[in-house]
Amino acid sequence: MNVPLLKIEDLRVSFAIRSEGDMPWTAPRSLQAVGGVNFELQQGETLGIVGESGCGKSTLARAIIRMVPSEGRVVWMGDKDLLSLSKPAMMKYRSEIQMVFQDPLAALNPRMTVGQIIAEPLKTHHPDLPAGEVKARVKEMMEKVSLLPNQINRYPHEFSGGQCQRIGIARALIVQPKLVICDEPVSALDVSIQAQVINLLMKLQKEMGLSLIFIAHDLSVVKHISNRVMVLYLGKVMEVADRDTLYAKPLHPYTQALISAVPIPDPKKERSKTTILLEGDLPSPMAPPSGCVFRTRCPKAQALCAEVEPTLEVKDDNASHKIACHFAGTFASS
Repeated sequence: MNVPLLKIEDLRVSFAIRSEGDMPWTAPRSLQAVGGVNFELQQGETLGIVGESGCGKSTLARAIIRMVPSEGRVVWMGDKDLLSLSKPAMMKYRSEIQMVFQDPLAALNPRMTVGQIIAEPLKTHHPDLPAGEVKARVKEMMEKVSLLPNQINRYPHEFSGGQCQRIGIARALIVQPKLVICDEPVSALDVSIQAQVINLLMKLQKEMGLSLIFIAHDLSVVKHISNRVMVLYLGKVMEVADRDTLYAKPLHPYTQALISAVPIPDPKKERSKTTILLEGDLPSPMAPPSGCVFRTRCPKAQALCAEVEPTLEVKDDNASHKIACHFAGTFASS
């Protein structure tokens, strides 16, 4: 059996929140952003993570690389629990897990040139590299992401949004990581540029043997790049399956609603499809619903949903298709 590159076990992230009018002696309230997430990621695989804004996607990504305090286990390559390591011990693994952020321009230091930005991880993790070697690697990586080497001394404000995201990708890949976490890397870009960046990521993944965690709102983008897809709602996993199974046979009502909202290029099919509209807003993570967190918006919710939280488990013949719903088998695909 293959040892997973990354294994997440009961990962939880909570924040202590104080209101403006709270007294100094008032205990802070707890906001649970991620509530017990479990999944595995294999070498070379792309896991897509989808869900509404505020469901915990970005917090989950930051918890994996220890940008926010968390509980649980983040097991790297079968034997290293990253959450248990000291800061000095964690440094040797930081080059193996890199991140590409949502806002391409805001993620780049405006006072640094492109060459300095891309070279920064090399200087951090490989400080003994000669300056000539660093510059050669930077130019090579710029060519891989379709940037001209003669742009090495320009500043971020001289580039378009798509070019800035290519710089961010080059910076992440310069240290040859095993895993890249992409936190909505194309949501701020035009549609045509989105396709170029997605195709670039897929090309580099194949060339460099990368694993990807790809976070997005756009389910059509996730379908294009992912091998498996995980659906989050209010910090909990609602459904996870391989891409084709999830899009052809979504069993959780939340997944069905998300997929029904994806536009279909064929006008006739678009007009004839049934769109599932969810009532109400995402509940506050400060006061999540009892039982199933989705029950307040679920069209099929019953009394059991308020009393017992459903576990993520296999509900059909596909062992890799898991759903957290008491009545998943009663739903038809959209």
